[in-house]
Amino acid sequence: MYSAKEAAKITGLSTATLRYYEKENLLPPIARNNQKYRQYTDEDIEWIKMIQCMRMANIPIHSIKDYVSLLIQGGETLEQRFVMVQNHMEDIKKQMISLQNAFDLTQKKLSFYEKLLADSSYKEMSYSEEWKLFNHGEN
Repeated sequence: MYSAKEAAKITGLSTATLRYYEKENLLPPIARNNQKYRQYTDEDIEWIKMIQCMRMANIPIHSIKDYVSLLIQGGETLEQRFVMVQNHMEDIKKQMISLQNAFDLTQKKLSFYEKLLADSSYKEMSYSEEWKLFNHGEN
């Protein structure tokens, strides 16, 4: 069993976030000790990690709630959960493509700046000249 502080350290979340997850019913009920302090189990920690993974994939809280609700209902909801996860997978693929495009552009821009920094004649370049040079290789 872990205290809220220990659970926060293990998961990298704040205790406030853990309380929020519980309040929003993203977690099963968390056990409490005699002093009413939360006591997290290894299973609770794994559950929290699943929610973190879903949040990192930009899955909205309301969708996580829907998923958790279905999960708690058991095997009867397996098809619904399968479809949800399948849809989330498609969203993640789209995000990955967007991130790859952003990475490629950033890498191109970094390389462009490295070339400019190596040539002091570009210090007087206007932003429009820089823009044309970056986009079209024109001077």
